[in-house]
Amino acid sequence: MLLLSAVTTVGCAGQRGAAPSTERTTPVDADTAQRTMIDVVDQATAALGGEWETRTSPDYVESCQLSSNGEGARWVYRVARSESGDAEADAVAASGIWRSDGMRVDRLVDAKGPAMVARGGDRVDTIRFFAFPGNDSIQALSLCIAGDADEIEEQQADG
Repeated sequence: MLLLSAVTTVGCAGQRGAAPSTERTTPVDADTAQRTMIDVVDQATAALGGEWETRTSPDYVESCQLSSNGEGARWVYRVARSESGDAEADAVAASGIWRSDGMRVDRLVDAKGPAMVARGGDRVDTIRFFAFPGNDSIQALSLCIAGDADEIEEQQADG
């Protein structure tokens, strides 16, 4: 069971109608939001090392709520590795990367191992790192962009 220490809600990928995203000063388009999210995940996996496999591809789209309460869309990307590194050292490394990126990092209390969630900054809405024995994972949610998730998904299928 995952208990929260400094975070009131973690949210789940795949949920539609999520809480409004943090206000951004510069709007981004769908391609930029997706590329930036991938870059943030790639930066973390490179720093942590090991062989990471895609669990939810970076072209998966879900609905989100814009800060203006309008409908938006965001990309979801999840990678995992079966071999674990030093869980505490990896949690510290991931946290350091995200803090240097201007994000607020909170540690979740979980008996399985370190679980970190970072929010804020201007590159992703949320990124999470779970360092569980035999199953480390990173999940990122891109910035929420104006648009309809279903329409973006259809455009991808056609393109």
